[in-house]
Amino acid sequence: MTTKRPVEDLKGLGGVIPPMITPFDDHDRIDSAGLANEARFLYQSGVNGIVVGGSMGEGAGMSASELGHAVRVVVEVLEGSIPVLAGLIADSSVEAIRLGKVAREAGAVGLQVPPPNFYSSNENRVLAQYYRSITEAVGLPLIIYNVIPWAQLAVESLEQLVSDNPAIVGIKQSGRNMQALAALLASFRGRLKIYSAIDDLIFPSFVLGVDGTISGTACVFPRETVAMRAAVEAGDIETGRQLHERLAPIWRLIDLPDFPSRAKYAITLTGRPAGNPRRPFRWPEGEGARSIEAAMRERGLMNGKAILSSTLVEAHPTQSRP
Repeated sequence: MTTKRPVEDLKGLGGVIPPMITPFDDHDRIDSAGLANEARFLYQSGVNGIVVGGSMGEGAGMSASELGHAVRVVVEVLEGSIPVLAGLIADSSVEAIRLGKVAREAGAVGLQVPPPNFYSSNENRVLAQYYRSITEAVGLPLIIYNVIPWAQLAVESLEQLVSDNPAIVGIKQSGRNMQALAALLASFRGRLKIYSAIDDLIFPSFVLGVDGTISGTACVFPRETVAMRAAVEAGDIETGRQLHERLAPIWRLIDLPDFPSRAKYAITLTGRPAGNPRRPFRWPEGEGARSIEAAMRERGLMNGKAILSSTLVEAHPTQSRP
């Protein structure tokens, strides 16, 4: 299969774009079959694109070869039906370019890139150099992932970055910063794609008119997120609000430093296999696990045959106890 890669391919991308999980097996290797099955499920749920190797996909701990393998598996499963993007979580231009080139060769049509991960910066000269080096070397369009709270890019900084680099086609606003999202919409609506990753405020983000969401909520609950967006677009605000009230309290129980593990746990409770968290992260247990179970059961989102916390602890003791 030949995949087109011009910037224009991503300029029209809106809707629900889950940053999918990466299932790992008991030996900490990517579970390719599990990854393929999850990609199929997301597609069948009506999503508009998929990000592989983002923060939800534990991309910060992936080697370049692992990212390339994960992208390739998803691209082959989807056969060009929806765009596949790669998350580049790096600490240097050299590392980001290496990851980006591997993702491009594996079939990714775009990139989602936060500022440098460890040595974060919000200086224009640093970030302009960082993003330009990536787009010029990799040759793919890029969505800026505005996620690091102490390195949030202000509208003025983003204006300069975008003006100087036409390969930047969108901005994903995270960092629990709704004010920043509103400012982005006021400044860039119609010029760039604006995506919300403010998970417990996805519904009001849709009401404000974002182009889409690239969020953990869309990863764990893709069907419900697709339905929420469709309701808002149809003017059915009450249905959208009801979906928001089902999902937001669960996300607040997931949104902790070990969120990929908690998200995978929530996915298992819906009845979908999610593989293991990657070491050193472990399954949630105790009150953390019970609170997610109770919230999902109360809202009718837990499969009756789902694996519960006690079963996970017994099945994967090295993943669950020190």
